[in-house]
Amino acid sequence: MERVVCLLIFLSLKCFALEEFIFWAELSSKDFVLFHQSQNISLAMTKSKNRSSEYACEIPYNEKDLKTLPRNALGLIEVPKMTQLAFLNAHKNELSECFIGAKISVKDIVKADLLKAKSETYVKILPLRFSVDFGENSALIYYLKKKD
Repeated sequence: MERVVCLLIFLSLKCFALEEFIFWAELSSKDFVLFHQSQNISLAMTKSKNRSSEYACEIPYNEKDLKTLPRNALGLIEVPKMTQLAFLNAHKNELSECFIGAKISVKDIVKADLLKAKSETYVKILPLRFSVDFGENSALIYYLKKKD
């Protein structure tokens, strides 16, 4: 029974919504020293409705990418969805720079006690949807925004 459920989930992911991804990140520092950083990318489980795409950035391929990205019979780069996710995870730093202007939540706490001060800062890039278009020399990243 569990196998059937897993297969159905896998098939639904293959048929729907795999061209969209979700990105979010967190940074935390204590006394101005970074102690936690995470950047996360996942496949979108549902397709966006009423979204428009806006160019965010371009990630050029490096030599390793050019060797590993699959090509079709015509020699064009044709990337399966799981390979897209692997590519995005390999380029998390460049991807986070693409979305630096996105919605960000910042929480700063300063505790002062006589001559001692402690500072804690929490920065979150709120989850956002994006899509990727793989070209011959680079991957184009598009931010999916809600239509007004």
